[in-house]
Amino acid sequence: MEARERAGKPFSLKGLYRNHKKAIDKNVFVVSFMFLPIILFLIFYVYVNLDSFVMAFRAVGTLEDGTIGEYWTLNNFVNLANILKGGEDGLGILTEAILNTLLFNVVNLFLILPTTTLICYFLYKKIAGYKFFRAVYYLPCIITSSALVMLFKLALQDGGPLDVLFRKMGYFYPLSRSPSALITILVYHFLFSLGGNMIVISGAMRSINSEMLESAEIDGCNWFQEFIYIILPSIWPTISTILILSAAGFLGATGPILAFTEGDKGTMTLSFYTFALVSGKGAPTDYYLASAIGLCMSAISFPLALVVKKVVYGKEGA
Repeated sequence: MEARERAGKPFSLKGLYRNHKKAIDKNVFVVSFMFLPIILFLIFYVYVNLDSFVMAFRAVGTLEDGTIGEYWTLNNFVNLANILKGGEDGLGILTEAILNTLLFNVVNLFLILPTTTLICYFLYKKIAGYKFFRAVYYLPCIITSSALVMLFKLALQDGGPLDVLFRKMGYFYPLSRSPSALITILVYHFLFSLGGNMIVISGAMRSINSEMLESAEIDGCNWFQEFIYIILPSIWPTISTILILSAAGFLGATGPILAFTEGDKGTMTLSFYTFALVSGKGAPTDYYLASAIGLCMSAISFPLALVVKKVVYGKEGA
């Protein structure tokens, strides 16, 4: 009977909204939140990078009519292969950049992340002076990186406290040659990156039910067992998110190469090499080769992030 009455009534937007009010309100709410991020993605990623994607398959040279202009080619990717091979004097600069980038990833994943997690755990347990240590570890994240690099370089230069220490030990200025320059940057990267994920990891630990920890303590659980069997599983969603983000940007992992060495002394990384190709600092300017490198980085990072997501989330990530 109601269906017949609806069939006899003329169509109206007001009636449609009244009949599906809940579903329409829900969809409008979701779209209102997604609209701005989608617009920003289209403008600042798709629009900005569209020309870069095209330039990866373009080059400048002499055309058939004798004029100089752009033409379609795959030579940029051929040049990448030649740079990877290197010459008789050793590995190519691109190979060096890839190896150094992988080294920075090793430091990030196997040194910085575990150390940060362990520090957050001790701060979470409110050890003596934990407020002071929390401020010290997070302070480098507040101070601008250029100021930190300048202070660190001054400490290494003639008359600096670290320079005096190195001279007494019989060492030289570490940024003057390879591989000490890369080791110095890695040490700096480790020391001043410990506070990077401290806020999110500490926040995840504070959300753990305190009754669960009290129960474990009553059962005789020591701090190591508590950390391994309770803390880590409880904050695993946060750790897994950090791992996925690291996998998505692992080819862009780098330290303050520009401020320290500008890629000299064996410190070139992949992200700085693309910057050098665009800016001309550390490598001849070549926008087309830089675009090809960026396209290859995206083609590798995206599926890797999906694989890591599948691994860390298991069945939930399917």
